[in-house]
Amino acid sequence: MSYNKILIEQKIREFLQEDCMFIDVSSKIIPENARNSAKIFAKSSGYVSGLEELKLLYAGLNVSTTFKKKDGEEVNKGDIIVELEGNTRNILYGERTGLNLITHMSAITTTARRYFKIIKDSGKNVKIACTRKTTPGMRIFEKKAAELGYADTHRFSLDDMVLLKDTHLKFYNGDIKKLLNDAKIKNSFSKKIEIEIEKVEDALDAAKNGADIIMLDNMGADQVEDAINLLKEHNLRENVIIEISGGINQENIVDYLLSEPNVISLGLITQFPSEQVDFSLRFD
Repeated sequence: MSYNKILIEQKIREFLQEDCMFIDVSSKIIPENARNSAKIFAKSSGYVSGLEELKLLYAGLNVSTTFKKKDGEEVNKGDIIVELEGNTRNILYGERTGLNLITHMSAITTTARRYFKIIKDSGKNVKIACTRKTTPGMRIFEKKAAELGYADTHRFSLDDMVLLKDTHLKFYNGDIKKLLNDAKIKNSFSKKIEIEIEKVEDALDAAKNGADIIMLDNMGADQVEDAINLLKEHNLRENVIIEISGGINQENIVDYLLSEPNVISLGLITQFPSEQVDFSLRFD
């Protein structure tokens, strides 16, 4: 998965610096030239991600890595993820940063896979997506982890696409037509325009006035169905992408799938991943 390697390496250096600004005082007891082999293994089951980052981290510390698993691969408790060989102090220097990264990223990947499976088992052709609800400084890792979980990455930043939210609409006193028209005038033709609505009837105004994507926000499953049926009645359903978001979880997602939106976006994939995957490092 070809994410910006330069940015990832830069971030990893920053993370290492955060964890050890000057010297690892705990490892001063270990001779500078001591060498060891070690293994990182899974303490629980799930889907692992962050291995490319782990490789870059230890390469920067001159520690060799032999991976037994690949990014996105399923792991079980006790599985060896990677074997390490190199300077003992350097292995310890990278230990916590590396484990933190793969633990967090694997939780996101595993959570995304859980939702992906629910949708796949339902037989509905609906995409799952994450959002911009990411930890500051961690977006590239969290988005990558979501994608490894078969979730769409949605927007990486405010530059990607026009997304007109309830705050924009309030500024326009609820005038959907004028809001969409101004968005088209003031932005490049290359940018898709999505608008967030909270009323069933507003879906019709959004579709008639050129929205590319309509987000049905914080609506119940019945309201989503009503909005989609309204668009069908006016032969506008195929003109727009329907995204639904807000209040959707593992317990109720099947109810939302029945009306077949195009996308279900979940901030919890990156904010509050429900599936935890734990890892540990041990010297041989």
